[in-house]
Amino acid sequence: MPVTTRCHIVGPGAIGGLFAFRLKAAGFDVSLIARSGGTRQQELTLLTEAGEQAAMFAVEGPDGKGPIQLLWITTKSYSALEAATQLSHRFTPETVIVTLGNGMGYHERLSTLVLGKLIGGSTTAGCSSPSENTRKLAGEGQTRLGWWDGTETPPTWLAELREAPWFGNWELNIEKSLLEKLAINSIINPMTALMNITNGELIDAPYKTTLHCAIREVADIFHWSGHSDIADNLHQRVFNVIDDTAFNSSSMRIDRQRHTQTEHEEILGHLLESFGETTTLEKPATPLLSEWLNALRQPYPNQ
Repeated sequence: MPVTTRCHIVGPGAIGGLFAFRLKAAGFDVSLIARSGGTRQQELTLLTEAGEQAAMFAVEGPDGKGPIQLLWITTKSYSALEAATQLSHRFTPETVIVTLGNGMGYHERLSTLVLGKLIGGSTTAGCSSPSENTRKLAGEGQTRLGWWDGTETPPTWLAELREAPWFGNWELNIEKSLLEKLAINSIINPMTALMNITNGELIDAPYKTTLHCAIREVADIFHWSGHSDIADNLHQRVFNVIDDTAFNSSSMRIDRQRHTQTEHEEILGHLLESFGETTTLEKPATPLLSEWLNALRQPYPNQ
């Protein structure tokens, strides 16, 4: 009999809950890690166009015991390092972390916690959490994974995911995939959050000129940093994402509406203040993106 891969998911919100179902369906033994202590069972329901399915999951607190073999981190990116650090007492030399967070700037520190055994991930899946125990799938999307250090050989458990309709590719350069996502998120997320619009409304007349300006500024940064391949395709990729997710609200817009912390520092802040700093060329001006970042750093108005 094949050995069942045991995995834990920390951050069992919308995306975390979705991947709990996905990994369970692929044959993984899945446990969830919640913010509160103690162990319990929790029934989750996943709503899809095909109907609904329910499943029971074991839930642990961060103070749980026993080794963690495989940890999927699906928290907000600003919480990823803290979540992993709280669980580090359960790590072994064989522990692997998979992170699906937005933004950049935290992967290297995560990698040191597990002796380099970090898998970066990028997903375009759409999912919401209408209630504590319900997840609603908005789009299957594609999920790409790869060793952060560029190692070619995938982990053995990847074979259990290859036939899943949502699995995209095993990437030999996952950092590039994450940079492509960073470029797109640096445009769509801040703009929809600040203007309080859906993704599809970005191409409407009142916003289209601003959208083109943002694309140009982000492309300039990627050209400047030596990633011209990403810059050259950015316009088309942004419009493809807008078209594919026209009725969706970005996670940053939802967080801002809920008056909760957004990932602006890990996305736009990283792009403007940390990304590409090793180059000696003069950094291009980004007045629009800088204005957005300053606005997102201000407290969200009550009205």
